[in-house]
Amino acid sequence: MPNTYSLTARLFHWLTAALILCLAILGFWMTDRANANLWDALTDTLYAWHKFIGFTVLLMTALRLIVKLSSNKPPYSSSVSAHTIKLASFMHGILYLLLFLVPLLGWAGVTAYPALITIGGYHLPAMPGITKDETLAKQLFEIHGYLAITLIVLAVGHLMAALHHLLLKKDGVFQRMGFKA
Repeated sequence: MPNTYSLTARLFHWLTAALILCLAILGFWMTDRANANLWDALTDTLYAWHKFIGFTVLLMTALRLIVKLSSNKPPYSSSVSAHTIKLASFMHGILYLLLFLVPLLGWAGVTAYPALITIGGYHLPAMPGITKDETLAKQLFEIHGYLAITLIVLAVGHLMAALHHLLLKKDGVFQRMGFKA
């Protein structure tokens, strides 16, 4: 059995990480502009890209989960404790849950508002079962924001744990999702 995840799984992982970083930057930037009542072409563009990338992450996470469930996981080194493996599994589950919930709540919010237009004039499909309701949209966006911050914090923790395994423990955990130079 190979000691790395499949190339597809690794590409999905790192592309998701890059897109989450972009979403965080866009999210903070666009909401700062909105809170300052700066509604112009730049703000509209930031929102459009945020929605487009967020919907892409949702679709990619669904594909990523299919790949994860249909692939073999590489084994951990015998130096990795059972407790660490259980904790990692739990955290990965929480990250996957948030990778679904955060964009689903954003999609529900833009459906309720409605504000489904993204880049290039492309419109997201409306989320089934969500009616136009600005009060509901504001509530959904608030929950979306809190869960997005939670996702960012956990993703940074995930990165710190990975670097801990790479630089201090040197137990091969990081290399399971890495690329050889």
